[in-house]
Amino acid sequence: MSTPIEHRYVLDGGSPEVARLRIQSLALAPQAESLLDEVGVSAGWSALDLACGPIGLLRPLSARVGPEGRVVGLDLDPAEVSAARSHVHSLSLTNVTVVEGDAYHTGFAPNSFDLVHARFLVAPVGGAHDLLSEMIRVVRPGGIVVMEEPDSSAWSCFPESAGFARLKDVIRECFRRGGGNFDAGRELFALLRGAGLAQVRSRGVALPLHDGHPYMRSSVQFATSLRRRILESGLMTDSELDQAVADVETAISRPETWMISFLVIQAWGQKPAPAAVR
Repeated sequence: MSTPIEHRYVLDGGSPEVARLRIQSLALAPQAESLLDEVGVSAGWSALDLACGPIGLLRPLSARVGPEGRVVGLDLDPAEVSAARSHVHSLSLTNVTVVEGDAYHTGFAPNSFDLVHARFLVAPVGGAHDLLSEMIRVVRPGGIVVMEEPDSSAWSCFPESAGFARLKDVIRECFRRGGGNFDAGRELFALLRGAGLAQVRSRGVALPLHDGHPYMRSSVQFATSLRRRILESGLMTDSELDQAVADVETAISRPETWMISFLVIQAWGQKPAPAAVR
């Protein structure tokens, strides 16, 4: 399925991106569980996880909506869809279906879901207002829209690593040039409020990472998925990129190194019921 030029995913797909998203989902799993508890997802709900990737929130959503509910995972990348279907099958999530589709133009009927969720889609793609409009369209009146996006302000390495700092700057610039915004999380609260959602709430999560935690390699993983764009844009040469990656890998291998992940800003709100006709 094609998607408009302004809504193209800046990161290259394939197995490296599947691996990155899998590590990301596992690292953020406790925060996802806590988020769904705070939102109040209930048994019997229908839930849509947009751009779900290989794992997304499919399992925690499945557990909360129960056998009487349903969960739909949607992703545009066939590799991600295949990985998500394998994930669903391996866990016997019988109330979950994964489909290939465009999060900005889902094709679902209006008012189809009790909850619609999207994580880290505005950052690499852009089109925040378009995405939110589609989410609001397919959620029922009284239903919940949930968005999660990053904010790079906390993303740090200690002791400082020149390679990490360079990759962080280049990754942010690559997202910007591709039409996205790595700091999209800062805009979520105002975005949801401005769209007319009720009872808008938000919170931020950052992870302390140490002892070689797999998510410490997130800058390297982003750089791997962005490598073609980084080189083609002239942001770094091949050798400069390899050196920065090597610097980060060396830093991670040292027992004294620890990191703080980028912030994950989570925001949600309720679609108002139509005004009564008098």
